[in-house]
Amino acid sequence: MATEEFVSQEDKPSIRQVLTNATFMVLFAAQFIENIGRSISGLAIEFLIFELTASPFLMGVLSIIWLSPFVIIAPLAGVLADRFDQRKLMLYSNIVSALASVGFVIVYLFINQLTQIHYPFGQPDLVNSLITINPVPNYLHVLWPLFILCFINSASAAFFFPSRNAYTRLIVKKKNLLIANSVGSSVFQVATIFGFVLAGLLAARSYLLSFIFDALTFAVSGILIGVIFFIGKKPPEVIREKSKNIRQEIKSFGEDIKIGYQTIREYPKISYMLLVFSFTTFSFGAINVLFIVILQGEMSLGATWYGVLQALMGASGIITAIVLMRIGRINRKILVLNITFGAITVSMYIFAVVRNLYVMMAIMFGYGIMAVCLNVPSSTLIQESVPYEKQGRVFGTQQLLQGVAQLLGMGIVSLIAEYVLPMYVLLTSSGILTIAIIFGIIYSGRRGLMGSDYSEEVSPKGILDMETEPVLTSTSHLELSNED
Repeated sequence: MATEEFVSQEDKPSIRQVLTNATFMVLFAAQFIENIGRSISGLAIEFLIFELTASPFLMGVLSIIWLSPFVIIAPLAGVLADRFDQRKLMLYSNIVSALASVGFVIVYLFINQLTQIHYPFGQPDLVNSLITINPVPNYLHVLWPLFILCFINSASAAFFFPSRNAYTRLIVKKKNLLIANSVGSSVFQVATIFGFVLAGLLAARSYLLSFIFDALTFAVSGILIGVIFFIGKKPPEVIREKSKNIRQEIKSFGEDIKIGYQTIREYPKISYMLLVFSFTTFSFGAINVLFIVILQGEMSLGATWYGVLQALMGASGIITAIVLMRIGRINRKILVLNITFGAITVSMYIFAVVRNLYVMMAIMFGYGIMAVCLNVPSSTLIQESVPYEKQGRVFGTQQLLQGVAQLLGMGIVSLIAEYVLPMYVLLTSSGILTIAIIFGIIYSGRRGLMGSDYSEEVSPKGILDMETEPVLTSTSHLELSNED
């Protein structure tokens, strides 16, 4: 009896073990600081471009540029995360982001020199018998450098996230993954609060301050990631047969990417989760494109209110993450995801038709809860189910599928945003999501996907509720380090 109690206590998720895990906490301290910087620069760029152009189309183009690296690079990033030391990939990603942030500073410093002024022939002034000539600024040479830097910044993030998720599985015990992901989510939400509130204040004063602050956050974050090399566990070394030529190396990458897709298909819950998640991101692309347009164009709210609304979302996300930390384990993750998908659908209908500030605040507060209820269970489901040495490829595939869906959604919205009122665009997106969610709930119910994740051990069709050693793949094998 005493032995059973001891085993039960050993298997119980522990918040204390996560919070005293030095490597994990340093990693997420680095991410916390980095997220603040990304929030500040992201808001500054959005408001700067809308201020210069007042174009919903260009706001859509900006959103597509932010997202496209996750489509183009995600499969490659996932393969590299499984092949190489994830700590190095995170550090290199951070350095590239820092350089892009310095680029934002340079472009803004020379914005006047990069702006071309045209003087079209004006209309005659009948009172003074003069011809009025109004200068028209052309911001082409401001926009394309900003777009390129945004792509580079986002590309570095596409390498960072699969590496972080895979490395988290290495340094955190399997039983504590939900808690660890909840901590990570709360870190992101806290960064959202500080980041967007500070972003609103800085953007209202000077976009230059926003870009300088962003560059400094990446410098600090890079130092913290460097600390992990000294205190963190070294990933198992991947021993592979060296490719004889470039063609063979490309073929090897293709085989590794294919493994990511095949692994997802082996797990019905993960397959379903990614499919419905993709429909959600496709529909939600309308909000990503039109949020600034509605906020600034229809509601006449500036950067400060944008920061306040994002802070509300962050606050509710923190509360939700803390609740999940206390719970420690979610037995029916697909059920939680389905409920959240339904809540998102309802909120999109409200967002489409209501332009009241207090309703908008309530919606953003709800989005914080929904974001955590989506991201934490979905990441935990993959980390608990998939063998460690395949997780980078699976997370890379996840980024690809969701990125393609969101890119398509935002691309379509960007093309029609100049001609169709935002309300009608949002109502159409909400209708598409409604159909997808109804079919998804029916399908997952019939297939039994909403049942317990821990009721039995099934491989590879279910979750292995036990700690497992890394499994050898057909293309590579792992040489375990001597570290504990």
